[in-house]
Amino acid sequence: MLKLEQAEEIQLPVRDGTLLSGHLFKPEGSKKCPLIVFVTGSGSLSYKMDWQNDSFYFCSTFAAVCLAEGFAVLLVDKRGVGESKGNWKSQSFYDRADDMYDVIQLMKIHPEILEHHISVAGHSQGGWIVQLLASMYPNDIKSALSIAGPAYSVREQMVDNMESELIMKGYRRSVKWLLFLYSTSLTLYQYISTFVKTGYISYILSYDARDVIQAIKVPTYFAFAENDHLVPLEKNEPLARELLKDVNIPWEIRVTKGVNHSYASSAKYQTWDEIESKASPGLADLLSDFCKWTRKHTY
Repeated sequence: MLKLEQAEEIQLPVRDGTLLSGHLFKPEGSKKCPLIVFVTGSGSLSYKMDWQNDSFYFCSTFAAVCLAEGFAVLLVDKRGVGESKGNWKSQSFYDRADDMYDVIQLMKIHPEILEHHISVAGHSQGGWIVQLLASMYPNDIKSALSIAGPAYSVREQMVDNMESELIMKGYRRSVKWLLFLYSTSLTLYQYISTFVKTGYISYILSYDARDVIQAIKVPTYFAFAENDHLVPLEKNEPLARELLKDVNIPWEIRVTKGVNHSYASSAKYQTWDEIESKASPGLADLLSDFCKWTRKHTY
């Protein structure tokens, strides 16, 4: 198994001086190599959990596969997570994208990184951030990978998430009216948030990926999971395809069968107590394919 000690521990000061903490993995025998910067998802768990808890696997799998394909990998914690300073709970998605842009600029001058061959990849909420980066910084990013990143709004994703949670808890008969109450409360909260920020969701609730995806300017690979109950395939895959139809850069959409949001083998509404918490073979296949796809379309 890939060990965290094999990586270079790195501190990255972004534009306001806040230090973000990361680990840079480099392929053996390479003096200079292309880089993939991984953008973490929502919540406050560090990528280091993969090396601290056997139930976590996503970031370690990502690093191992991309290294084997000849790419360096930077894992970096967002503000307020792990050793990173600051507070992600007062950041919009645009703020997070700005942080990652600053990280990319710093990695361009790293002596072992090919400055014009830096790609980005993100999972879940990180997929939203990757989509933003791909639309905003075409001169700085070689390719982008959005893994289970929604193609619609934060509000829609939250409602879909609540629907799935109710179903998984056995409330199928009550879903319709409970969702109505939840959606109504979100409407009120969103209105209040236009005047005053009250909690993290107030910074992101109005975000919608539709315009962003249509403005993508670098080769971008979208990956969706068949049994994703957080980012439902049946809504997001066709929407992403529709939004991309007039985008004049290489793009790809891939669906991995039989996996959940975190790419573990699972039926759609199975809980973590009911499945084995480990990476499916489909995750490694996806990551390997993205690396090959990046070489094909950007070298």
